[in-house]
Amino acid sequence: MHFALFIVAGLLLAFQASTASAAQIIGIGGKCLNVKGGGDADGTPIILWPCSGTENEQWNYRNGRIVGIGGKCLNVQGGGDADGTPIILWPCVGAPNERWRMEGRRIVGLGGKCLNVKGGGDANGTPIILYRCVGAPNERWRWRD
Repeated sequence: MHFALFIVAGLLLAFQASTASAAQIIGIGGKCLNVKGGGDADGTPIILWPCSGTENEQWNYRNGRIVGIGGKCLNVQGGGDADGTPIILWPCVGAPNERWRMEGRRIVGLGGKCLNVKGGGDANGTPIILYRCVGAPNERWRWRD
């Protein structure tokens, strides 16, 4: 297991993240960050789904990127940082919209905004979006091997 360390606003924060082997990213309701439908097609939406151990919910944190099925990155669609922008699976190309940092239990991307479960619920299939960080339960995540 790997711990990423960050200094934010003078505070040292540690976030547990797997680099050697894939891990699940668990969110609200104990459900997993999941690539919809289990495929690896470019642009496939990322959703909240019950954890089952399948390949489409296995992630690695590598050099500021969250890499999943097919070696593709967790990506902010279109590279914008507007609240509600969908999170998709996309080839890793080194763009800013595939860069993430861990801040406690938050996963923060473009514009300092959080990886977020849309609407705050935990229904199966709820889309994952980029949204301003407000400290809500739907923006808290943890890694599990």
